[in-house]
Amino acid sequence: MLRFFVHAIVVLLMSAGIASAQPAYKIEATDVQAVNATITYEIQTTKCTVTRWMVFLPEPPELPSQTKLKVTDTPAGKIVTEKSSLARKVRFIDIPVKKPVPGAKLALKTEIEATLRARKLVELKAGEKPPAVPALTVREKSYYLSSIPHVDFDAKPVQEWIDAKKLRRKNGETPLELAARSLEVLRADYKYHFDPDEDKQASLTCGRDKTDCGGMTFLFVAVMRANDIPARALVGRFARPRRPGSAATDVTFDQPHIRAELFVADIGWVPVEPSFANAQKRRPVTDFIGNDTGDLLVLHVDTDLLLPFPDKDREAGLLQIGPYYWINGNGKFDGSLGPTGWEVKTTPLEKK
Repeated sequence: MLRFFVHAIVVLLMSAGIASAQPAYKIEATDVQAVNATITYEIQTTKCTVTRWMVFLPEPPELPSQTKLKVTDTPAGKIVTEKSSLARKVRFIDIPVKKPVPGAKLALKTEIEATLRARKLVELKAGEKPPAVPALTVREKSYYLSSIPHVDFDAKPVQEWIDAKKLRRKNGETPLELAARSLEVLRADYKYHFDPDEDKQASLTCGRDKTDCGGMTFLFVAVMRANDIPARALVGRFARPRRPGSAATDVTFDQPHIRAELFVADIGWVPVEPSFANAQKRRPVTDFIGNDTGDLLVLHVDTDLLLPFPDKDREAGLLQIGPYYWINGNGKFDGSLGPTGWEVKTTPLEKK
């Protein structure tokens, strides 16, 4: 019995030594570019007579990846809080129509100023103390571990997929190590295919063999949350102008992109690029964990907003490409999103 007890102590000490040998990290963040972006939208009807337009637009948040936000809407809206437990800020524009006529158009413009930050995960030097990182609030942690429509990790297809791919967190495995294994699976199993009309919720994506940045990100976030690791999606647009020659109605050229973040205690939010890891297979997947070049203007964090319209709350998956709108009026509802615009000016910032 004494020999067994001593052996157990030795094993525990060895385990503690292995754990302490894990490298410690921090996130280094640097302001890299100032961005001035203009998004234009046009909502139109054919025969419906609109008496009131009600429109929700994103309110880009302050984040570790972006700061110094200034947003202007035309027509002017007001900032309200959406009704999910994450309580994100959004913009609401409410316009009564003075002289309603059949067929109508509403032109909208959002101007965004922001400073984008590059972030890099680096090992702490010997003896270096990590910077203080605020813990998630109880509400934030609860949300970033929850199942939501796009990240429905508790659905049976996702749970079976996680088991089949052996993506349960191993004993002693760090969140960053599980993230790397998850990217290896996404790299091996999926071809990149962009379809703006595809339903990208995790329970559907796990049964496919192709998807885009949104589908890969939502599935990655699902794996993290299923393993009790807080994670989220960053929904936005690359800080790059529209591609030359693209038509005004071609939203695929509005530079949409979605990437992930996972939260690690004492490090904070760590950026992850599932679709980049998928596309650049010659590079190790670790290159796509903890590396953010400061090129994404985030319009909102995570998905599945609950928008507070005057009559009731309505669900909206994303506010990335178009606004979410509702009308009061006469006749059959025939509203549609018309031409959009995306203009960006960037100014590199000198390193101090």
